[in-house]
Amino acid sequence: MPTLRKEARMQSKIYINGIHSIAPQACFDNGFFDKTLDQTPKNFLEVIPPKYTDYIPGKKLRRMTKVIRWGLIGAQKSMEDAHVNQIDSILAGTGNGNISDTQKFLNAILDNGEKMLVPTSFVQSTNNIVSGNIALMLKNTGYNMTYTHHSTAFEMCLLDALMQFEDKEANAILVGTTDEITLENVQLRNQCALWIKEAINPLDIFKIPAKAAQMGESASFFVLSNKKQENTYAQLIDVDLFYLKTTDGISNRIHHFLQKNNIREDEVDLILGGFNGVKKYDQALETLLKSLFPSSSIAAFKQFVGEHPTASAFGMWMASQILSGKNIPKEIYYKHIPKEKKEIKTILIIQKAYLSEEDYGMILLRSV
Repeated sequence: MPTLRKEARMQSKIYINGIHSIAPQACFDNGFFDKTLDQTPKNFLEVIPPKYTDYIPGKKLRRMTKVIRWGLIGAQKSMEDAHVNQIDSILAGTGNGNISDTQKFLNAILDNGEKMLVPTSFVQSTNNIVSGNIALMLKNTGYNMTYTHHSTAFEMCLLDALMQFEDKEANAILVGTTDEITLENVQLRNQCALWIKEAINPLDIFKIPAKAAQMGESASFFVLSNKKQENTYAQLIDVDLFYLKTTDGISNRIHHFLQKNNIREDEVDLILGGFNGVKKYDQALETLLKSLFPSSSIAAFKQFVGEHPTASAFGMWMASQILSGKNIPKEIYYKHIPKEKKEIKTILIIQKAYLSEEDYGMILLRSV
């Protein structure tokens, strides 16, 4: 098990060598929005599913819900991208877990009067079903952990990975996230005022500030390594997560985080913020970031995948693409496209929880 993390700056260099994302936009083959973006009005964003039979045998496929399918394909594709056949650790993050099988099992209890229940849905409803299936697919008996920490589940995975590299317990680690949404889940959530009910163009969420967020889902996977390769996307510098209410406290935490890693605020070229279009939610974060980083460009990622706990993993997929030199589509920028686009070498991803606004997560990346 990794030891408790030291406050000092990380000594090990950690590289992102493989990436893959399954999202509501066409990015399955790591094309960085190189196809026409989908602007179809929707009230929630579903992923564009890959052709599952290309990766999973049909007999096995029929017993798997979509999060398990995403996990197996995400692991395969990210490892192919990193040119590795095996990894030392598997870390999975999720905020909501396997909703499909949980609903199936609970509905079966009601429909069958708690009798003659099929165990498959119960077994697969556990949150660690994704990491377990990846381990079975890879025949991997190494360290395997699932984090269910809602909005900071992905950041917890990265923190675990950093500790393993620092303690020299691993050379290559697979980190992935899966969060799904179902029609039944949408119907339940629509009973409260936190989620939009009408269909809107997801790319317009920042143009007309709303009082509710657009639901979404995605799965993103990364192969992290202590060795740089020719195809390395970026360097993962550090990760932090915290719970704070006051603006001063948050500002000090961000400043300390950058200072610990020998980076000044004016050296951060791009901020990827977890904005979701809700005026009350976005305004405080926007004001804070503009005051701390007046010379940085500000972008967003939830207009592509919607609001869900592990959306920041898609943010890191985007950041990896940008730092690897891909052309930056104008749709990523938050409200305003910068007049002068400087070379982007350092990116800070900052995510604030939607349902618990005092929970924050930060990921710091740099080009290689």
